Order: sequence, then structure tokens, then C-alpha cells
Amino acid sequence: MSIFRTHSVACPACATPIDFELVVSVSADRRPDLRDEILAGTFQREPCPSCGVPFRVEPQFTYIDIARGQYIGVWPKADRAQWQERAAQTRANFDDGMGVRATPEAQRVGAGLAVRTVFGWPALVEKLLAREAGIDDRTLEVAKLAAMRGVEEAPLPGPFEMRLAAVDDEALHFAWIGSRPEAPEVWRVPRTLIAEIEAEPEAWQAAREAVAEGDVVDFQRELLAA
Repeated sequence: MSIFRTHSVACPACATPIDFELVVSVSADRRPDLRDEILAGTFQREPCPSCGVPFRVEPQFTYIDIARGQYIGVWPKADRAQWQERAAQTRANFDDGMGVRATPEAQRVGAGLAVRTVFGWPALVEKLLAREAGIDDRTLEVAKLAAMRGVEEAPLPGPFEMRLAAVDDEALHFAWIGSRPEAPEVWRVPRTLIAEIEAEPEAWQAAREAVAEGDVVDFQRELLAA
């Protein structure tokens, strides 16, 4: 079930208090339209009724897609420094509802879900795109590191956030997202890199373990928190 609750939110442009239907949980199986809105960048984005300036509320909700095997705790970017605590909270929520403390029926459903914790909209979109493309998110993070090694002037994670923005048959399209309002730089990486990494699992095993800690699969987790 997808759940929304009304909260008062201040418009970031004019500070007018607005009654906003904030999402608590998304069930992509029952509401595929909400998944489409997340991918399109329109979910939880509204114009201020006072000044007309559109704004988007930072996410804090649970995303569940049983068909695609995803359970994601989505947190605001401002919570990155508490990534371990937020990951533990996501796992506790999963255990209560679909894990070890849930009913046997719910546990059977939960057994097919990969639990993840992400921070901010671009990180959530990345997980959805990767799963749709059949790319393991640990392999994706290793591919980012491998691609960066081959470029002398790649942007530095920390000031910029490297996220998968699109996938096609030929390439992975990564966006370097920063605090500036202009469109992010997009970096095209051959999709064959994923196959190369998966063809040599032993050679990349240490890197795959390094990019994943608990349910946070993101090589940038400490860099972005800092």
C-alpha cells in the first residue's frame, strides 16, 4: 500500500506554509504510476500556490517493489553523515514488516527482496534504473571506480555525486550532480564494462565487498557524508 500524510512544509522560495501530501511508503506493484513519477523527477514536486515557484521535498519513505525484488529505505541527503544509523533503521523496519519479526506469510514475500538504504532522489533513481537494466548495484559501483581510473580529470566524489541517470544498449550514462542549479555533466561509459567485471568475479571480489557495507551499496558513502 502507498501511504501519504499531510504535513505543513515551508516553500523554500517564499517561506509560505503549504499543506503537502508527503509520502510515507510507495508500493510500486500497486502504484506503478508513482515509480514512473520518481524516474521522471516529478514525484513530490509541486508549485508553491503563493509564489508559483516549483519545489521538491527531500525524500523520507519506504519504497517496495515486490515484482522487481526491491525494498529501499529512502532518506534525505542531509542524513548522509548518519548513513549507518539510517541503514540500521531501514533494516529494523524491514525486519518488523517483512523480515525476522514479521508473520510467516510476510517473511516469505520478504525473502525475495534486496534491502537497500539510499540518500536523496538521484540515489533512488539509480537503484531503480539499475534493477530495470538487470545490473547488480555492487557491480555498478565497481564499474564507477573502474571508469574513473581511466579518466585524468574526472569530477571528485564529495563535491559531486556520481549517479546513473540512464541506460541504453550501448552505454551507462552517469550524471555528476552538484549543488549548482545548471544541468549536471553527463559521462558516457560503455555498457560492456559491466560484462567485463562480471566475467572476472575473483579479480573484482574485493572491490565489490568494499563498495557495500550492510545495506548501503555506494562507493561514495563516506565521501558524500564528509
